[in-house]
Amino acid sequence: MARMKQIHHPEFSLWQSAIDQTVAQHRGGQTLDIGGSGAAQRPDPGDPMVAAAGAVAEGLESGQTTETMTAGGQPKATEGVGGVAKYCSSIWWEIAKARAEGNAQAEQDWKARLGPFTTCDARYAEAAEQYVEFYKLKGGKAPYKVWQKIDDFIIDWKLPAQARIAIVGDWGTGQQDAKALLAAIARKNPDVVIHLGDIYYSGTEFEMRNYFLNIWQSELDLTKTRTFTLTGNHDMYSGGAPYYELIQTLGQPASYFCLRNDDWQFLAMDTGLHDNDALDAAPTYLEDTEVQWLKDKVNGAGGRRTVLLSHHQLFTAFESIGSGFLNPKLSAQVGPMLDKVTAWLWGHEHNQVIYKPFQGVLGRCIGHGAYPVGVTEISDQPKFANVPLENVTLTKGPAFYAHGYTMVELNGAAAKVSYYQDSDPEDVAMFTETWGAQAAGGN
Repeated sequence: MARMKQIHHPEFSLWQSAIDQTVAQHRGGQTLDIGGSGAAQRPDPGDPMVAAAGAVAEGLESGQTTETMTAGGQPKATEGVGGVAKYCSSIWWEIAKARAEGNAQAEQDWKARLGPFTTCDARYAEAAEQYVEFYKLKGGKAPYKVWQKIDDFIIDWKLPAQARIAIVGDWGTGQQDAKALLAAIARKNPDVVIHLGDIYYSGTEFEMRNYFLNIWQSELDLTKTRTFTLTGNHDMYSGGAPYYELIQTLGQPASYFCLRNDDWQFLAMDTGLHDNDALDAAPTYLEDTEVQWLKDKVNGAGGRRTVLLSHHQLFTAFESIGSGFLNPKLSAQVGPMLDKVTAWLWGHEHNQVIYKPFQGVLGRCIGHGAYPVGVTEISDQPKFANVPLENVTLTKGPAFYAHGYTMVELNGAAAKVSYYQDSDPEDVAMFTETWGAQAAGGN
């Protein structure tokens, strides 16, 4: 079964975005006006160009290079149509990169690799031009906002004392599962919906609008529901400008913010800004000015309880942060505040993991919003046995794990927190717990 495939690699993610947009624009033999009001549909992962890009991504993720994937000068006859498409995607990505970097010799050398092999889809040339445009836009510094007054970025809308806050991570696929999950959230009539980041593949303007905003607006009544989205690493791969245009449309003041009432405050952090390297990147971290802003909110909470929100995890049981279970940079920055924090919710890993108290905080990974994860892709045993877990696991479907979201229902100083998955009846939570006035507990 063909499925969406993303990779922690900015340059290749841009190529996937270029392929995706090119295929979407040519759907049905007609060119889509990307500036129009209609929403483009995410191309089927089984489309030969999309599937080939996914196959190259898998190769890169496993340690291969374009050189090794194209060794021999042309695909072997035994590799079939899929091998031809993978070969074409690999070569055209290198052509696109060389053109974007102004390296005429490298561009010529990679074109020579095509040689007499002329069966590559003509749209690859168009995708290469789109990549060059993305590359130009990516240049320069992300338009990250630094506070001027320490009270900047406190949302000028008071969170109701009795509020329903839906939180979903890694949702921006544009696929049907994402739409269905958001529709289920909307049926619970939340006052607030917060997305923890990642709009795939690289957060281009086309993806932000078609795979996030248009769906967001069609499923949620934005005149009644406040909505926000954090920065994930994929949101920064195209340079960040489309992300900032998106949050301006949503009325969000910055990539980090404070949403609060008299009893609670939700502090959203920007961990995406410094996670824009390929594959084995160094752990991400916060800007020093943001840490200063965060300390002010945590230490000045008064009688409020604090919940932290981010895209990236502080620690992990199932994946690695660098070579370990803990992000040492985030821990050094945020760790001293955690004795004043009730809980921290994050995404990034496409999984739901309910942790027992660890590293001074109640951590919750909820990155299972919509990205498809095969049932063999998450180990039944954690990689790091020292990280304590509750006995709560996602349901396995025929091919993929369930998706889900979290609902936080405030009632004065108490909060009921429910974790839902799309494989269950909508009124049945797979796990619930209480934060705040009553003793914390779950079932």
